[in-house]
Amino acid sequence: MKTIALLGQPNSGKSTLFNALTGSHQHVGNWPGKTVERAEGYFTFDEEVYRVVDLPGSYGLTANSAEEVVTRNFVENGNADLVCIIVDASQLERSLYMLADFAGIERPVMLVLNMMDVAEQKGKKIDVQKLERLLNIPVLGFVAADTDSYSRFFETLKRATEKPAKISSEMIRKIAIADVNENVAKDRESSPVVALEKLLDGLDFGNREKFWMVSKILENDSLVCAEIKSSVAFEHWNQIKKILNDEGSNGGLITGEAKYRFIADTLREVSSSIEKSTKLSRFDKLATHRIWGKFVAFFILVITLAVSMTIATPVILGCFAAQGGVAPHVEAICASLGLWPLVASFINGVLVSGLSVTIAMMAFVFSILVTFGLMEDTGYLARSSYVFDSWLSRLGLHGKAFMPLVSGLACTGGAVCGTRVLDTRGQRLFAMTLLWSIPCGAKVSVVLFLASVFFGSSAPLFGLIYVALIFGSFWLSAKIFGNKLVPVDERVGMIMELPPYHKPHWKILMKTVGRNVWEVFKKAIVVIWLISFIFWAISYSSDGLVTHSLLYRIGGLIEPFTQIFGMRWQLFISYLGGIFSKEASLGVMSVVFSSSSDAFSLVARNAAAENLGEVLRAAVSIPEALAFIFASMFNVPCVLAMGTTYRETRSVKWTAAIAGYYFAISLGLAFIVYHIALWAI
Repeated sequence: MKTIALLGQPNSGKSTLFNALTGSHQHVGNWPGKTVERAEGYFTFDEEVYRVVDLPGSYGLTANSAEEVVTRNFVENGNADLVCIIVDASQLERSLYMLADFAGIERPVMLVLNMMDVAEQKGKKIDVQKLERLLNIPVLGFVAADTDSYSRFFETLKRATEKPAKISSEMIRKIAIADVNENVAKDRESSPVVALEKLLDGLDFGNREKFWMVSKILENDSLVCAEIKSSVAFEHWNQIKKILNDEGSNGGLITGEAKYRFIADTLREVSSSIEKSTKLSRFDKLATHRIWGKFVAFFILVITLAVSMTIATPVILGCFAAQGGVAPHVEAICASLGLWPLVASFINGVLVSGLSVTIAMMAFVFSILVTFGLMEDTGYLARSSYVFDSWLSRLGLHGKAFMPLVSGLACTGGAVCGTRVLDTRGQRLFAMTLLWSIPCGAKVSVVLFLASVFFGSSAPLFGLIYVALIFGSFWLSAKIFGNKLVPVDERVGMIMELPPYHKPHWKILMKTVGRNVWEVFKKAIVVIWLISFIFWAISYSSDGLVTHSLLYRIGGLIEPFTQIFGMRWQLFISYLGGIFSKEASLGVMSVVFSSSSDAFSLVARNAAAENLGEVLRAAVSIPEALAFIFASMFNVPCVLAMGTTYRETRSVKWTAAIAGYYFAISLGLAFIVYHIALWAI
């Protein structure tokens, strides 16, 4: 089995190629001993199985981040039989830097010029065969989003594995030496490149050429410098340090300019372009404007959320209608089979209810992933990231987090899936932590309903307070989690190419979204059924009366504790009901505060009584109402969002930590508000 490593810059189409090759035969984990995400999968071609490793996206191989260290170590250590470098054919001048930075690593390589269709639309012509002759490695013109292109990919792949070819750094070395000799002072006897090469004579660099090591020394690469320091004599290391001190920041410029000169010289031989005016150029100026770009992004986001709601709402209504329609039939079948009513209650309250909630929420996940995929596929997502980067960088995140964070207003679960656009695992975990404080529409409706019941025309004030508290929670989360997940000394400005606009590739997009939704569903349904069972077990009673349930007895025992936070046991159980779905908290209130004998369940989505407002005003004091409202603001999101968070983090520890954090915030707010209200009223 041959191992193929996919190497490329962000937005080069690397993930599209990986998903198309591996399909459902892929899994994601962490690199051993690292918190960097590792994606690998398998595919079969010509009766041979290939292992594909999707290396973290980076702009070069200098060790500036954990992702780049992982990528470089994998490539350097010879773990791959073939390194497949994917570049954006429409922006070769910049995207070929990865190939230039790789040159000098003695591993078999092939070059994939992705997005050839976009390059042609922009009037660029590339002589792929001539480029292959110049580089002396296999080169393929390709469109990763076009399934018809893959036959040529497999042919080139087979050729690259049967006749391995490596790319030398000799041309870049010659340019670096010539460039320095033209520009240094007259008393310089030789270039720093030559001087460093002499000091490294006799050392074994494994799969790396000597000039590649020299270039990384000049770039002050921490890993290479540490390796050389431990390998050379003390006096030689002092000489190396003197050269670096003499060059200062010019060392990196020498190698960087040589690589870009190499790219320019190569492209001059193989490419030509005809400038084409584009109707999108005016829009692009607006979309990337420092001020107006934010308005454009908000407008597009509103449209995106509206489309997501339009797609998801019929499915959600259909699921809950089906849930109500199935329940009588389940009861009738169980009765005809002579089964205990407990069995019918379990099927309806756990299996059917959990399944309907999961399918309903998957509609949100599907619609958000589709709309996000469209924005990314067309090239707009990068623009929105650019205009909001200055805001989010204050929290330690990149502008790419903007769309996932704001889409949490529609569905937290779908937004959690949207954090996949972020670069590192730490950024994704931090964004998920912030996401849990952003209320979905259901949570907002519960808070404002209760505010209007108890405070009438002053209810809008609670909306303003809510917004202020959300920003306050962002600040608190940044202090508690930010430095751990995104350490200050590892934060760098957002580096990204603005990809060209192009038409979405629906076939690939829908296949990718469908596979992702199925993976989320498989994880989420397990979590939802588990929590549904726990809620069902403690709330079940044979006659449906809450006073005869285990929950009632538990409520009596915990009330001395919950009263500290301003919630008698009925309110606290309603608060817990909000974990299953936000609307459920109102349904639970309708049962526990009324004198009716309605069947009680935390998972059966009891409808709120028409006179719920009157019932609550008669039974709940103002301090208790305030405590419940503020606790509801930062209650953990619904069970689907928790299940999705577990699916995306693949960590029970982190999911539990985030949940515990929000329980602490919500109950802490309830405690403070309740006791202030008791004192003031």
